[in-house]
Amino acid sequence: MKNVVELLVETLVSLDIQHAFGIPGKSVAPVILEFGNQGIEFILGRHESGAGFAAGGYAFAGKKLGVVVGTSGPGGTNLVTAAAHAKMNCLPVLFITGHQSAAETGIPQCQDSSLFGIDLAEIMKPVTLFSTMVSRADTFPAILNHALREAMTGRKGPVHLCIPFDVMISPVAETNIHIPSSRLNYAATNLTDVVNQVRTARNPVILAGKGVVLSGAQEPLARFAEQFQIPVVTTPGGKGSIHSMHAQYYGPFGLGGHQKAKHLLESGVDLMLVMGSRLSDTALAGLDRSYFPQRIIQFDISYEFMGGIIQAEHTHVFGDIATNLEELLRLYPNDNVSDDVRVGERYHDPLPELQSLSVAEVCQAVGDIIPEQTTLFADDGAHGYHAVRWLDVKPGVTFFFDSYFASMANAIGMAIGTKFADRDQNVICLTGDGCLFMLGSEISTCVAEQLPVIFIVINNGQLDMALKGMREFTGRTDGTVFKQPLDAAAYAASMGADSARCTTLSEFTHVFKQALQLNKPFVIDVIVDKEEIPSTLARQMKLD
Repeated sequence: MKNVVELLVETLVSLDIQHAFGIPGKSVAPVILEFGNQGIEFILGRHESGAGFAAGGYAFAGKKLGVVVGTSGPGGTNLVTAAAHAKMNCLPVLFITGHQSAAETGIPQCQDSSLFGIDLAEIMKPVTLFSTMVSRADTFPAILNHALREAMTGRKGPVHLCIPFDVMISPVAETNIHIPSSRLNYAATNLTDVVNQVRTARNPVILAGKGVVLSGAQEPLARFAEQFQIPVVTTPGGKGSIHSMHAQYYGPFGLGGHQKAKHLLESGVDLMLVMGSRLSDTALAGLDRSYFPQRIIQFDISYEFMGGIIQAEHTHVFGDIATNLEELLRLYPNDNVSDDVRVGERYHDPLPELQSLSVAEVCQAVGDIIPEQTTLFADDGAHGYHAVRWLDVKPGVTFFFDSYFASMANAIGMAIGTKFADRDQNVICLTGDGCLFMLGSEISTCVAEQLPVIFIVINNGQLDMALKGMREFTGRTDGTVFKQPLDAAAYAASMGADSARCTTLSEFTHVFKQALQLNKPFVIDVIVDKEEIPSTLARQMKLD
């Protein structure tokens, strides 16, 4: 008869999970040992939050369940931010935490995770789709079945199981765990209405969000835009939904946006096709309400964010975006679409003229140099919005930026998990010195595992987005400057990573090209001008 952890890990193996992330402790030792018994490699993180983000990256790149383990008590609470990030980005991740003993519940126990302590199951409920403590072994199969369904079907996301030590090693009756299929997607029933509205619209536009990237719908989106001749703008998180030189692409909008996209949205749009965007304040920053469209067709996996900021006549196209776009293309083929490859004009303005190296220059260089088969994560901060504004996404390049939950340092772990999931991808993390202060120790994981991820650290000795916003709207910059700046190259070298410090564009391009050839963990410390103005000032801060 199997015990609980044997059944758990056997199920994960059947899901083709080859790596799990986390930090060990007594309360979760049985599950970590069982990983080794059944051939799942356990990747030791440096902080639970970083390990949780890595599990999210593994889920994102591998299109399967990510798994992360943390001990009872503080090990579990350190996972909360990563769980929230996974929830807001629809990443299927199983969070496993421990507890000393279910049989001794109510007796004072070290790192008590039950309702008599800090109650990890309750703490994790708001940041997951499902969270519970498994207090009895005989209930485990049903609970695991439910957790997997919640994580891997419909609007995907994280789930949490807190499993006490004595329950982990308790026998459980042989049972069949139903493995849900995440590939069964159904087309919406109102696609004919969508096409009729598009055909009668005077000035339609597509606003593409991060849901396009998460769905892997970039190619059908491009074909749909070509077939119906609809211009496309992207939200900050939707950057990369369509490659930057596509003829129908008018650039990014919102924070990090460009005037070309803004002019389009102010040209009397009567129908907006919103694809995979919640229409948040970052997506619509800079658009006056007088320019809001009369009608919206919203493609989304959920009804949750319908009719938020924009009050208009809504048509909801429910389901997976890629599935619905493919079905639209199948139902309404257009044999007159030209086979010629059209190349649009670059939408960039002249680069800012500064005394020192600008982030804009760095981002343009990255976009020009990176090869196909590259996944680039932009971390949260001013540098991420500079990437939205200035970095061109080529065909074959995946760009990921979380501008909604916007957790600093998420990209560091996401990049690591992605590389474990897909060794053939070049993986680049564009991060900042503030992010590196938070979770930069995860670079040590890359070195220990000889994982060739390139970290480009935008270093200006300050929390730039916060500083520029506070200075613009309050005249003060309290708490936004690092009194002791970070030497990111030396920090990386102390963990065994190859690194270099760059102060000019020529230095950066030389080092970046070199790093791409080395196939090793590499950290590029890029010292940039402190006075460069990010586009994030479009979102105002009012204190009255």
